Formats: sequence, structure tokens, C-alpha cells
Amino acid sequence: MKSKDAIRLAGKVGMLSAAMWLAALFIEYRYGLQPPGDGSTLFYVDQIFFTLALAGYVILLFGYWRSGPAGEGRFGRISLGIFIGGLLSLLVAGGVQLATRNPDFFLFPVGGILQLLGGLLTGIAVVITGKWKGWQRFAPLVQGLYYLIVLFVPIAVANQSPTQLTESLWQVAWFFSSLALFTA
Repeated sequence: MKSKDAIRLAGKVGMLSAAMWLAALFIEYRYGLQPPGDGSTLFYVDQIFFTLALAGYVILLFGYWRSGPAGEGRFGRISLGIFIGGLLSLLVAGGVQLATRNPDFFLFPVGGILQLLGGLLTGIAVVITGKWKGWQRFAPLVQGLYYLIVLFVPIAVANQSPTQLTESLWQVAWFFSSLALFTA
């Protein structure tokens, strides 16, 4: 597969992942399946959808790696590496949760912090590098800032859980980050 085709495929996978995450969110909130959940089959099927979407985001970020919007320098590569590492940590944590039925795994907070840091730094690198033009240039930074401001800070400062709306809008940001890769 040509490099450009692989990059566009990664963008499509990212957009599909955002849609899958939105569907899983709808099921989670509709049936009250927020972790630790009720141990039902529906809870675990829903968690599998989240895990598959997360795997799709890892593929999306490898598309970013291949495309190079964060630049070829050390800052861009390290930023994207941290972002990928955070999502891989969350992917492993999700797998462990599914296998052990225990949602309290140390990789969840580690992965969340790395995702936050990597997302912000990658967004900054994409803006600074300027390889992408127009709205695409700012899509990764918007996604990273949204995670920080709307999801992370309320949890860290006020112990306020996200809502279905705030989590859904986060997936819209992921969709546009995926679309940016697809169209760039």
C-alpha cells in the first residue's frame, strides 16, 4: 500500500473510531454502564467497543507519525511518541480490565496523563511546524486542549465527572483530528 493510501486509511480509521466511541457512549449512558459497571454482558460488550475505538486511535496516531505533521525534529517525534504511548497504555489497561473485570488498574491514570501531555505537545508541534495549512493545522491542538480544559481539569480540580455531552464533543474533536489527517 502506498504511503499516501496508508495515511488516508489511518484517517478513515480515526473517523470510524470516533463514531464507534460515540455509539459506545450512548449505550453506556443510556443503560448506566459507567465503570465499574454492573458486570453484565452488555457492560463488557460496551467496553470492547471502547477498546476497539481506542485501538483505532492508535492507528490514527501512527498515520500522524507516517505523515509527519508534527515535524521530523525531536520535539514532534517525542510529542507524538508520548501520545502513542499514552493510548497504548490505555489500550493495555482496557484489555486487563476486560480480562480481570477490575477497573482499578494503574495504567489508566498513567495512560490518561500521557495522553493529555502527548495530545497537547503534538498539537503544539503541528501548529509550530506549519506543515498542515488551514483548519487542519489546528485540529490536533483543539483536541488536546479540549481534553485538558473540559475533561481533565474538572476531574482533577473539582472531582466533577464528565457528562455524555462533554465526552461526545471530545469525540467530535477526535473526528476532526482524523479528518485533518485524511484531507491534509
